[in-house]
Amino acid sequence: MPTFSLRFLRRAAWAVALAALAPAALAQNKSMPACPEFPVPEAGQVKWVAPDMTFNGVPLQVKELASRESPRQVLEFYKRNWGKAQPYFHEYQVEGWEAAIATLRKHCFYTVQLKSDGRGGAYGLLSVSARPGNGSLKTPGAGFALAPGSRVINDIDHYDGGKNGRTLLILSNLATETNADFYRRALVDAGWAAILDQAVDTAKGASRVMVLKRGRHETHLSITPYGGAGSSVLVTVVDKP
Repeated sequence: MPTFSLRFLRRAAWAVALAALAPAALAQNKSMPACPEFPVPEAGQVKWVAPDMTFNGVPLQVKELASRESPRQVLEFYKRNWGKAQPYFHEYQVEGWEAAIATLRKHCFYTVQLKSDGRGGAYGLLSVSARPGNGSLKTPGAGFALAPGSRVINDIDHYDGGKNGRTLLILSNLATETNADFYRRALVDAGWAAILDQAVDTAKGASRVMVLKRGRHETHLSITPYGGAGSSVLVTVVDKP
């Protein structure tokens, strides 16, 4: 069995789940190493979800899988395929998915997440990323203003049809409005102009939505209560909104 870090697996799974929300792009990721072809079941069809992303500095590609076979049958396909040679495979759990499996081949890390499509078949996400090397991981949140006590969970760069974007998920021990005050000051001081600053009611409680613009760049922040007295900040920065 491979010696994958479960923490890394869970972070990769989060990135893949987020990538499923992104529109399909056209260009392939030029920073990916030459990876062995991702095996696909004969009864399955795949299409690009995110050909060109980086997750905390690591190149990442994601495809969507649709199969007439059940999630269990697709899982068995990958267990047979990856079980033929070391380092074999690793099964793990991801909330909202029925099955997940991963392996390492050469310099590439492969993951498959599966669930029912509601019609007897399977829906899946196939991701392949470069194996992190020494010094290849950037510091999550680098170059973006962070309030004291903040922790960056994920930092994703994505490239879609000529548009460059960045998405960050930040957890903070500051309350929602205190966090909003910090970003209101920090981003305006950095040359951003607020075009929307609005309180909204959500299932998690009183939240704040902010949109700021600087030149052709636009930043969206959604700040919601998290963990009692703290808050979470979902940030999206795009250069051609």
